[in-house]
Amino acid sequence: MNKKVLEVFAKQAAKGIKSEQDLTDFRRILTKITVEASLNAELEVCTS
Repeated sequence: MNKKVLEVFAKQAAKGIKSEQDLTDFRRILTKITVEASLNAELEVCTS
């Protein structure tokens, strides 16, 4: 994981967060993406 890439992404994403609801929605999306990526990686390991 590239920390610099994540920082750039976070700064860009933060520009669109204007309210607590925006932050909550963003957190939910990130959580969903992270869980899905983790599960897919686990499936790839199990099927290899």
